[in-house]
Amino acid sequence: VIDIFAKEFFLEGLGPSTIVGSAAFNLLIIIAVCIVAIDDGQVRYIKEMSVYMCTASWSVFAYIWLIIILLGISPHVIEVWEGVVTFLFFPLLTLLAWLCDKGYIGGGKSSSKFRVHEDMSAEELAEVYAELRKQHGASLSD
Repeated sequence: VIDIFAKEFFLEGLGPSTIVGSAAFNLLIIIAVCIVAIDDGQVRYIKEMSVYMCTASWSVFAYIWLIIILLGISPHVIEVWEGVVTFLFFPLLTLLAWLCDKGYIGGGKSSSKFRVHEDMSAEELAEVYAELRKQHGASLSD
């Protein structure tokens, strides 16, 4: 950081490309570990597809944004406003992912199969509870 201010926001040698390369490497390593961690014959599913799609879209957008600001708008120079806009993308991503998680974007996450209504009979409630325990384990609290 001191070097950035001392050279009037110009970096030599290591710079944005190093950060982007490191981030891409970390992403690939995380994916590799996730793949290797699953035993043969086992399957994992993404439960919240809307959150997954939101974060996946933003990760692709992040690389496109870096190309735009590093090669297009101000070639090889990151201006202060570009840094501020880039920084503000993170709270926006967090907000959108939260909205997806809560079901405001990308559809709801609750299943009508397990909804409990006031007018349900005792037998219907027992069926719903039995199905929930079957799917999620007998140790669920009442």
